[in-house]
Amino acid sequence: MRERSSFVALLGLCVVQASTAASSVVKVPFTSTLVSNFAAFYNPNAPLNNAALKVVAPVQAGNNQTWQNVLVDTGSAILWVGGNTEKYVPGPNTHVMGQTFSVGYGVGGVNGTAYTDSVTIGEVTAAAQIIGAAGYMSGFALEKPIDGILGLGPSGSNTHQVSGYNSTPTFVESLVSQGTIEHPVFGIYLGRITFGGVDESRISERTLQFHWEFNSSSFSFGDNATVSGPIYTRTDTGVLGIEIPFDAAISWMRHPGVHTDSSSSLEGMLIFPANMSGSLPDLTVGIADLTISIPPAKYTVPPSLYASLNITPDDAIHTWVGSGGPSFINLGQKFLESAYSAYDMVGFANLA
Repeated sequence: MRERSSFVALLGLCVVQASTAASSVVKVPFTSTLVSNFAAFYNPNAPLNNAALKVVAPVQAGNNQTWQNVLVDTGSAILWVGGNTEKYVPGPNTHVMGQTFSVGYGVGGVNGTAYTDSVTIGEVTAAAQIIGAAGYMSGFALEKPIDGILGLGPSGSNTHQVSGYNSTPTFVESLVSQGTIEHPVFGIYLGRITFGGVDESRISERTLQFHWEFNSSSFSFGDNATVSGPIYTRTDTGVLGIEIPFDAAISWMRHPGVHTDSSSSLEGMLIFPANMSGSLPDLTVGIADLTISIPPAKYTVPPSLYASLNITPDDAIHTWVGSGGPSFINLGQKFLESAYSAYDMVGFANLA
């Protein structure tokens, strides 16, 4: 989820060589769950390819409390709870800091009181983690119900979000400082976060990058929508869609019947005419020497979700793909479903 901030997060994507894997690697399960509007369409046995998902993990803190719907977000770097449901109550491990916190996101904002507390996610605990207790929250319409956000952004990217501090340690940094993991690395794929290293069983091919925001080497969305690198790119588990370079989107909009959504919850996303259903191309991003392709089945919206997205039933093909700016790619969940990403020496790997 992109923060409303002048700071540009550097989210070091890396693929770590086996020799650098941490001696202590902790695997934590999380859930890809439908937002509340889409619950009627949820099939727990179906592949998580075309669901309107939010990636959430349970967080334990406060007075023996557990928040189940804490959004996992690589686009921000602070942890807070107590959103729409149960409020944070100081517990036996809580330490009063006498400080407040405030974060603005592209889809909402939150502020409240900052504490230090013992925080557990899955089976891993940060003994002295700074955590925000939400006092006021606005926005997050599609994400509701939302109990909070687990920001897994890079060190230093939460500048001035907690009063009295230039920046504060992230959950990953806390695990390193207390010795739970050796390296400030985590790998993520829908279903599991691996703190301290990567899940080798998920990886078939690797590539190396050096920042969380990085330059893609190429982009193509059919023969008429090819963009040469370098192309400024970032990843974000906090958003669903894929934002592509402006020129590529315009190239498609010159085709008869192709236009952008202007009336549903997917405003700005591309819509293709029904007669293109068998000819839509893969969406392909080159990252260093690795090419990752997203087939149409993963970037088109299933008709079963139209009503919940306020899409008027029609024969058109609605997508999760929109324009990201003159030369910008934002790789949200619909891309990350097809790639294993490791962060804080970051890179991508094709799934095994």
